[in-house]
Amino acid sequence: MTKLLFIFSFIFILSCSENGTSDYSLPEECSGKCYVAHDINSLQDALIDSSAAFSNCICLGSGVFEGSVLVAKPLRVFGRKDGSTYLKSLAISDVSGVLLRDFSFKDVSSGSAALFISGSSVEMENISFSGISAASVFGGRGIVISGKESEVLIKNSKMEHTDGTGILINGAHKVTLENVALSKCGFTALWAQNNSGKRGVLSVSGSSFSDNGAAAVEILGNTAFQISGSVIEGVRKRDVMLESVGDGLVVKNQFLAEAGSVAIENSSISGFTRAGVILDGAEGSSLVGATFRNLSVFSENGSFGLVVQNAVEDPSLREGITRNDFSSADIKRDEELFIIDTFFELQ
Repeated sequence: MTKLLFIFSFIFILSCSENGTSDYSLPEECSGKCYVAHDINSLQDALIDSSAAFSNCICLGSGVFEGSVLVAKPLRVFGRKDGSTYLKSLAISDVSGVLLRDFSFKDVSSGSAALFISGSSVEMENISFSGISAASVFGGRGIVISGKESEVLIKNSKMEHTDGTGILINGAHKVTLENVALSKCGFTALWAQNNSGKRGVLSVSGSSFSDNGAAAVEILGNTAFQISGSVIEGVRKRDVMLESVGDGLVVKNQFLAEAGSVAIENSSISGFTRAGVILDGAEGSSLVGATFRNLSVFSENGSFGLVVQNAVEDPSLREGITRNDFSSADIKRDEELFIIDTFFELQ
């Protein structure tokens, strides 16, 4: 019996390592082998049983993987290159070195988020999110990064059609977006909130934000923000607490006087319905930590280009703005603009 079990295991390993790996974009560390999962049950088994024999590489078959799974090991998870792999819910907790590649979260009804990350280092490439609907008042989000500090790299990916926020960052995390498209998110595409004493870092490059609601990007609290080579366009008006908002980029914190708090370069913000950029600092502080280089701000339906409130504007702040169709309106503005400054609650 033991001999038969050994033979069966050997055949199983061969089938997993050689069956259709050409359909997957595997890195060298997988050595051309992976543990193949075809449904949620075999995926659960793979998450538990994956071992050095497969270099902790898991290949997902075609179709929809219903249900929720937890990654708590340094795994590499791949969908098929033809885009036929779909997940419903995934959580990553307390683990370093997770790689996700080539699959989608599609038509998900979420009480929180399709992908939840806590206390982990994660790299994801060619991951798409679409049709994320809210199953509760806290739901409809594509990605939530919360809990213990995480380091997350998202590249060559898409986020579209979410009822809530596309990407919600809660706490002091290091998050990098490279060539990511976020569109048609119901309540902000990218939201970072951090009321801890430790600085979070959010970097965006070569990315686009289009047709999102309320705001394209909102930063509340102690998070440094850099964006380069990116486009924000088409921010829809949304009524919140009897106020109408529709802004490209909103930053509200007490750290705008510190170097590196906000840096925007080689980017454009357009199509907003209220303001292109709002910087709201600590009363009486200077905004010397905010810098612009080669930034264009314009919109047919907007009211303001760059709004500075609850702080003293540095004389050189606007020098890096190459176009702002609302300069005179910015100067004449005599009322503080309402900002959505309530931190999101997380389940």
